[in-house]
Amino acid sequence: MKIERALPAKLWRKLRGELDARSTEAGDSRSTAQWRAVRAAILLMGDSGLRREEAASARRENLRPSSYGTLERAVWELTLIGKGQRERTVPVSAATLVALRAHWADRAKDFDGAAEEEQKNGPLLGPVVIPWTDASRRRHRAGESGDGQHANEAGYTADGLNRLISRMLTELVETIDDLSLDERRRLGQANAHAFRHTFGTQSVADDVPVDVVQKVLGHASLQTTIYVQAEKQRVVEEVARYYAGVAAHKTGQ
Repeated sequence: MKIERALPAKLWRKLRGELDARSTEAGDSRSTAQWRAVRAAILLMGDSGLRREEAASARRENLRPSSYGTLERAVWELTLIGKGQRERTVPVSAATLVALRAHWADRAKDFDGAAEEEQKNGPLLGPVVIPWTDASRRRHRAGESGDGQHANEAGYTADGLNRLISRMLTELVETIDDLSLDERRRLGQANAHAFRHTFGTQSVADDVPVDVVQKVLGHASLQTTIYVQAEKQRVVEEVARYYAGVAAHKTGQ
């Protein structure tokens, strides 16, 4: 993993704002629903550090309010099986919950239904438009009950989720006006995994302890958390500013 694959903080904020705007705009309801699906997926990876395979397999019954939250700061947590079949629990942001609720409404599912209701179970992310391929039709028909309802709804595959995100990012690159050439290039080269890198680099840069980031990402040790390079960069930059201040003071500038 390379930290240069992460989106810079300014571009990450621009992307989030654009996704919010496109998820609420009037017009083609199917297109807007697609944007809501992409927003939910990107925030799940970008705010919780999930791999695309983990986002595709994440399920609603494994997402719940955390006992460590408060009335002022509610916290949700998602339990999942990650790389190497290791179980871990990650925090889920309020923005991600908003996006997931909207995405579930597009799928005619009740995100906040009673725990015993079947409607509350199933993949967190699922297609709102089924691709017209034989494999996709077979996969989604397999989840239908006799009355045409999804008894065990099929979610995205990891590759399918990656293709959707790549396609929508390409559209953003071509249609967002206020992107610099470098931002356009960075966004054009991004894929689903870039948002996991973004969580790693931005959280460390914002002073989240590296060992906490390690646990959220599911790395076995700090030695495999390459995002520690972002912490090293921040340390060097901060000390360099200190050196510059000392030098300026000594010369009377």
